[in-house]
Amino acid sequence: MHSNVAAAALLTPLSACGGGVAPAALEVWHGGAQRVGHLGDAQDDFNLMGYASANALELSINGGPPMELTLADETFGFRRLGDVGHFNADIPLDSLRAGDNQLELVARGSKGSVTARVTLRKEYDELPLPFEVRWSEVTDPQDVGQYVDGEWQLEGTGAAAGLSNERALYDRLFLLGNRTWTDYDVTTTVRVNDVAAKTGPHSGAPGVGLILRFAGHSVDPPRFPDAQPKWGFQPFGAILWLRWTEGPDALPELQFYRGDRNESQGVAWGAASLGAVTTRSAIRVRARCRTEPDDPETTTYRFKAWPVADARGAPVEEPSDWAFKIQQVSETALRAGGVALVAHHVDATFGDVSVRPLGNPAKDR
Repeated sequence: MHSNVAAAALLTPLSACGGGVAPAALEVWHGGAQRVGHLGDAQDDFNLMGYASANALELSINGGPPMELTLADETFGFRRLGDVGHFNADIPLDSLRAGDNQLELVARGSKGSVTARVTLRKEYDELPLPFEVRWSEVTDPQDVGQYVDGEWQLEGTGAAAGLSNERALYDRLFLLGNRTWTDYDVTTTVRVNDVAAKTGPHSGAPGVGLILRFAGHSVDPPRFPDAQPKWGFQPFGAILWLRWTEGPDALPELQFYRGDRNESQGVAWGAASLGAVTTRSAIRVRARCRTEPDDPETTTYRFKAWPVADARGAPVEEPSDWAFKIQQVSETALRAGGVALVAHHVDATFGDVSVRPLGNPAKDR
């Protein structure tokens, strides 16, 4: 069942054929007025996402020639297209003009078509560190970050407010910050609502956490062929997250995933002194990245996670030690980029986020 009240208002009068039989269906996620660039240069593309039941889907920008978009047609979709009918238009920022841009989507079926229009405002600004997000004070998530993959929504009030992905599908991403961010420390809370029992053929185990130094998806044949949307997931800095390598009913491990190739290493919950945390717990996570001053190809990553409360509901203090400290030596892993909140086949709610720049290396331990 797909529903989106904001998107429904975007539908123009239908052009139907075949004796009034209902035409193709079309939803645009996150509203009919969106924006990009107001938080700095985060990635090469703006992502316009939604759902369509159609034989074909086209996008035009400011009345230009139509561009054909890919619609997922398999169970689990295909990578970033997490389910049947999903689309994600990578719209190059250099194809947009300053100010308002008019985007038109046309979904065509054998018995009719339907059109949706979105106004996309391109702005130019910066977002320096430190940076704080208090979700209870946010009315539109796009005011503080950028949708990259998936359908997201605000939920809860006050201290319980957070940002949630709608469904537990492939790499749901929400991006904070931009490519000017280099060395920083991130803290947030993750409430794990559900972990998928099955994942797709390209997915691996479910996970939730942070991608540090993320700057968008890539094309790098033959590993990452050109596609709409691009699905090359590297390079980035590194992923630091909780991953259910032993199944959704087991405890996850705390995992470091390299930013330049498919290689990871993790530590068990017990090694991180997390006690009897369940998969439905609220978990505090903290991650850090710093390029070594005497070696620009080496970045030190640190990660820790701990329950917000113990079994009796009492607050849990932050552990003094990091769960792991890893030095990644790489020519290609990114050394600058924003923070992506990532929920990979996990239904999760992210709490308030704090990102602060790292100063004196001797003090940032």
